[in-house]
Amino acid sequence: MSAPDFYFAIDAIFRHLHDHYGKPALVEYWRSLGREFYRRRYERWKEGGPATLAADWRDYFAQEPQAAVDVTADEDSVTLEVRTCPAIKHLRDRGRDIAPYFCDHCDHVCGAMAEAAGYAFTRLGGMGACRQQFVIHTSPFAEKP
Repeated sequence: MSAPDFYFAIDAIFRHLHDHYGKPALVEYWRSLGREFYRRRYERWKEGGPATLAADWRDYFAQEPQAAVDVTADEDSVTLEVRTCPAIKHLRDRGRDIAPYFCDHCDHVCGAMAEAAGYAFTRLGGMGACRQQFVIHTSPFAEKP
């Protein structure tokens, strides 16, 4: 069950941490969420691969009111085409002033989750629509076939 008014709380938390402790503390908060709070999710991603990661995001966004997100996967990556971000939409629709660094939380929370699961994470865009991609990380030192 989703509770969209929670977006008010997370925007306020982000602002509080940023304004009182600085951006590095906020980034560490986000990264710790990814590493610690979401451990079960990224462990499933690591075990199940891109199909599991894609299914997880489909389930996640199915619970988010007003989300418009396409999730695609292939053998080594998952792409989220976020056409309508539910958090940004909810905040905008209610006239909230959105922290300019709000979307950075995806970089750090999802980035930490991706790293722990063996993926690289990138995001292009933000503030309502973006493209996020999880790509299986391969070491440049990995053995070539």
